Amino acid sequence: MRPVFRCLLVALWCLCLGGIVPLAAQAQSQAEARATLYAALMQGGVSALKAQDAPKAATYFSKALQLAPRDVRAQILLAESYIQAGQTGRAEAFLTYLLDDPRQVDHADLYLGALNKLYEKRPLVASGSFALMPGTNIKNASSQTYFDTLLGRLTIDDGGDEMSGIGVDVGGRAAYRVALGAGRRLEFGGSLTHVWYEEKSLRYWYGRLWSDLVQLSPGAQWRGGAHISRLYHKDEEGRGSDRVAKGLHANWSQDLGEGMQVGVSAIAEYRDYLASNSFSGPYASVGVHWSKRTDRSEILSAGVTVERATREVDYHSYWGGSLRGGYERPFGDNLRAGVGVSATLRVYDAEFFTVDYARRDEIYRVDLSVSDKRLKMMGATPKLTCGYRVQSSNVALYDSNSTDCRVSWSYQF
Repeated sequence: MRPVFRCLLVALWCLCLGGIVPLAAQAQSQAEARATLYAALMQGGVSALKAQDAPKAATYFSKALQLAPRDVRAQILLAESYIQAGQTGRAEAFLTYLLDDPRQVDHADLYLGALNKLYEKRPLVASGSFALMPGTNIKNASSQTYFDTLLGRLTIDDGGDEMSGIGVDVGGRAAYRVALGAGRRLEFGGSLTHVWYEEKSLRYWYGRLWSDLVQLSPGAQWRGGAHISRLYHKDEEGRGSDRVAKGLHANWSQDLGEGMQVGVSAIAEYRDYLASNSFSGPYASVGVHWSKRTDRSEILSAGVTVERATREVDYHSYWGGSLRGGYERPFGDNLRAGVGVSATLRVYDAEFFTVDYARRDEIYRVDLSVSDKRLKMMGATPKLTCGYRVQSSNVALYDSNSTDCRVSWSYQF
């Protein structure tokens, strides 16, 4: 029997070899074919770049990255093709994404070097935005009709008389970046926004200038600098909300892995209300936020903010705190929707004018948002956000509620 068993074992071994050897040869042949195709795609992309055909080069390098997703050369050349095509924002976002990817940490110096070259080649970036803003209480009128004071019951102007309308928000911003090496840069920028309503008293201009020092590193970013801003109502000279603000700001963010990120932001400034000195004074706030992106592209977020405003008149000075949370997820390949909630409490320092108690406000807000990638305007997707806001105050002047929406679109030049 032993010779028979030996023959059977030998036959079985031969059958196994007969199957394994062709499979190994087939795998080797496929690997060689992929390598040949990759080399051809890279050569085609390089030739297209030299011919100044950036869109064609981007197509070649994108296909090469499908074969070798972590190939640094293909990644850097794809970013260069975006820059050559004038898509500076896209190139910067792509390189920053790679820098923050923990799987690519060994190549961080190359990505930082590519970002510095980007700042040198395209130091100036600009963007524009447009939004329609329909609302039910655009003048933020009190929902109460009278106010009980130490002097008796007073009628509130426009109390309970909400005005609906549609506003238009048009804005632009530009920044000039100076590379300092190792992911560090100086940034000088400015923005200008104009808000228009049919009601002249609601029209205004808002401008801001800033100078920042920015530092990028794998999974982290911090920014700090100085700013000055101006709010101006052109059609109503001397309006009480016109102001100039000067101050400092900073923010920091850090990736924690597994899609999680935390950050801290702070601002300290002096607000000078040009037509109403009683509101002038220093303002400061500190906020902490957290977010997590899941494997299904869902985004969870939460945050807390503490603020302090000190004004010339102490009954306008307050401490404030806010809590907020959000959830966003995709529906299919194109649709994306989310919900956000927030609650704010502001406690004022001294007894309000004409009453014997200090003002206290509670503000609650719920927002729903949706966007569809199939809708495009110059390559960018508009976003619709609608929210309901309730402000409850023990001073009837500041009781209000409103439903407002915003259809917004922005474009990176």
